[in-house]
Amino acid sequence: MPFFTPRAGRWPLALSLAAIAALGACADEPVAPRTPSPLAPQASVLGAEWVDVTVTNTSGGTEIGSLRWAASQVQAATQGGTIWIDPSLAGDTITLGAGLELDRTMYIYAPQSRGVTISGNDQHRVMSSTGPFLSLANVTVTKGYADSASAISAVALALDNSNVQNNRGARSAIFVERTLYIGNGTVSGNVGGGPAVEYKSGAQVQIDNSTVAYNSPGPGLGVYGYPSYTTRVLLHNSIISNNGSPLRNCSSTFGFEYVGTNISNDWNCGEVGIVVADPLLMPLADNGGPVMTHAIPHLSPAFNTGVDCWWETDARNVPRDAKCDVGAFEFNDFTRITLTIDPTTKVDATTGRALLTGTVRCTRDDAFSLHLMLQQYQKVGKNQTEVHAHSTVPVDCSTSARPWSATMVLTDGAYQAGAAKATAQTLGTPEWATPAGLTSAVKISFTRK
Repeated sequence: MPFFTPRAGRWPLALSLAAIAALGACADEPVAPRTPSPLAPQASVLGAEWVDVTVTNTSGGTEIGSLRWAASQVQAATQGGTIWIDPSLAGDTITLGAGLELDRTMYIYAPQSRGVTISGNDQHRVMSSTGPFLSLANVTVTKGYADSASAISAVALALDNSNVQNNRGARSAIFVERTLYIGNGTVSGNVGGGPAVEYKSGAQVQIDNSTVAYNSPGPGLGVYGYPSYTTRVLLHNSIISNNGSPLRNCSSTFGFEYVGTNISNDWNCGEVGIVVADPLLMPLADNGGPVMTHAIPHLSPAFNTGVDCWWETDARNVPRDAKCDVGAFEFNDFTRITLTIDPTTKVDATTGRALLTGTVRCTRDDAFSLHLMLQQYQKVGKNQTEVHAHSTVPVDCSTSARPWSATMVLTDGAYQAGAAKATAQTLGTPEWATPAGLTSAVKISFTRK
């Protein structure tokens, strides 16, 4: 069973008792609020155990309202605190004049809409935490530079909807001593000779609906030191792909456990419990939401193959459907189908067969069938009767409107000139296409050859 389990609410991370014990946390340690307030008070820290502080500007210095100032306020509290990034800074970058040096429990929450980027400006490590716990939500950590842990060094670290991308150094981008949780996050484009995500022997690691990709020349995941039997690395619905130069996604599988569906494009992350395939990741890009993501196409093996996804949304806050996707990105670019039915339906007076016609257009090339019905209510004396015919025709759909046609044959009765009703419904659409249907009034007329 996983040793981290998401909780209800917007911030899914919660630590189990075992994980808290692993972090060395005290039973009475303050816990960050479950949901952020838009503007938490800038509390006085004199004698305080836990403080809430708001970052109101993008300064990389120590001015009041800056991130470094906010961190100093938390540092002065006896236990730690929560840093809220003001919503007015959503989508902005904070370029730090010096790395954050932390020794308290600290939570940093950025706006869910567009997040915030914290940059080391290619000059220094972005964050070092020797405190019990560091947690980031909706944060991108980038352009860190250090021999090891170019982005983040921590005793215990949680990344929720957060990215570590484009950092560089001689070894890792992330290094943790005891506990690491990455949920709905992406670790990508980091340059270092060691694993992009490196954990000390004996650490507890869980990577949940996340993507670790395109880090090089070192592998994506790896252990520091000789693995001990207390080392645990749980992969849950995650992608570890295209890491290393030459390709090497994991440097070790010691202590690995697999939950749900996990995908790697080599055999270095395991042979049983993992799908070895190319996930067809698209380049890291701003696809909306608080962080950048590697989108997947509809033909990716990550599409609709997740099992027991705990995150209700992806890294962009796009809802995950019942068939959730693997990795930090939930595919939502479904093929949209537009149907038309021509207003006039011709009936061959000799055979009594009607020709129903129309067009179909899709946002991408796809193939499926159309189930068609032509229905007419007729008055026979004082009574009204109904005649109808069904037909199913295959269609090849494209981005330009294509005609379709079907011969409608009645098994009983005959069509009459006048008003009727036609229905077209997609049938056998692929999982990545949204079914479509249309009912339209038509006029039946007769032709003779």
